[in-house]
Amino acid sequence: MVNNVIFSSVHDIAQAIRTKEISAQEIVTAYLDRIEATKTQINAVIQLAPGAMAEARQADADLAQGIVRGPLHGVPFTVKDSLATANLVSGLDQRIRQRYPTTDATVVARLHAAGAILLGKTNCPPNGSGSDAENAIFGRTLNPHAPTRTAGGSSGGEAALIAAGGSPLGLGSDVRGGLRVPAHYCGIASLKPTAGRVPNTGAYNQPGGLTDPRSQCGPLAHTVADLALLLPIIAGVDHRDAGVIPMPWRNPTAVRPEKLTVAYFTADPASPVSDEIRHAVGAAAQALARARVTVELARPTDFVAAGREIDAFWQDLAGSPGRTVVEFYALWDNFRTHMLQFMQPYDALLCPVTHQVAPLVHERDPRRFDYTAPFSLTGYPCVVTPVATTVDGLPIGVQVVAQPWREDIALRLAQILEQELGTYVTKKPREDAASAEVNH
Repeated sequence: MVNNVIFSSVHDIAQAIRTKEISAQEIVTAYLDRIEATKTQINAVIQLAPGAMAEARQADADLAQGIVRGPLHGVPFTVKDSLATANLVSGLDQRIRQRYPTTDATVVARLHAAGAILLGKTNCPPNGSGSDAENAIFGRTLNPHAPTRTAGGSSGGEAALIAAGGSPLGLGSDVRGGLRVPAHYCGIASLKPTAGRVPNTGAYNQPGGLTDPRSQCGPLAHTVADLALLLPIIAGVDHRDAGVIPMPWRNPTAVRPEKLTVAYFTADPASPVSDEIRHAVGAAAQALARARVTVELARPTDFVAAGREIDAFWQDLAGSPGRTVVEFYALWDNFRTHMLQFMQPYDALLCPVTHQVAPLVHERDPRRFDYTAPFSLTGYPCVVTPVATTVDGLPIGVQVVAQPWREDIALRLAQILEQELGTYVTKKPREDAASAEVNH
């Protein structure tokens, strides 16, 4: 299994370790070798965790004694650099680079407690937030499927590494689309949980609570089933992030597709999409219909325009004469009410992740978050899964958005799309792309 393990699912890796088909040391070695093989081409990992092999040896020793630390016993993982990892420096910028966190971020600690092994940290923008995984210290992360193109941001380092087979699962964060857009660009699955589901504790520049309702930590992986495995592990109250609500977790396997009604739209007039994106969303809607989901063509009015207005107001709030915080929150609340009314008859919404596939690394793209930022404003759970490729072999994902606290529905629908349309990861990055010489 070692030769194929780097593109295996988290579930399969965990099972193989528990049944002793493969050791944790072999698994960790396989991923470290892959990280080394791809580092020049994608520049995703900024530092390795020095204790990974020692932890793997301990995991194997524990298993030999019949001790299983948790559902992720011996499974490697990586994290976005903005998430705190005890005694491992964060290199977000020169000032922060001198600081070593003394404790793990809550989501990191919970993966450790489930038996997972940290491999290293991945590249992201300065301060952890931005459109591309690029900064002055570590440079730019590139898309493993086409190194002339971006992996996106802010969790682009994680998405690129997973897509390249350097990690089976990762943790990132999403303010305007930082989990979702990189997953779409790189051809993997990601989940932005409902606002208040997962603690932000230990995520730099994301304090959580009432001061940061847009930002959520979430998982990235090869399959939707892996997202469903990971979410209940990282979710729940930690008694530090005051914005987390102790809502029950519902299993996606209990969701009956024939009982669901899903709205879909292929584009918003304010942000036209490419023909390939439009066709991919349409094909996804047809796939849901074949699975006996009731699918209706419907789009919230002024969806993109309203999201842009609130986002611009947020950015300008500190220095805008005549504009007040009260006006800002009134605008935001009106949008949330509008979306609640639109979603009332629907269990979920299917739409694009963004207007195009991964752009060239130097291409400016002010519309990148048009289809993701509005759902950060509502706090709805969103799953991205790949459903198609372009004629050039670039991945295309779609976004499945559910009602608050109904990650189970979003995950179940995304899993149907994965089963019907196939995961992009099964095609793997082309060897010519993965080995191309690119200056960055």
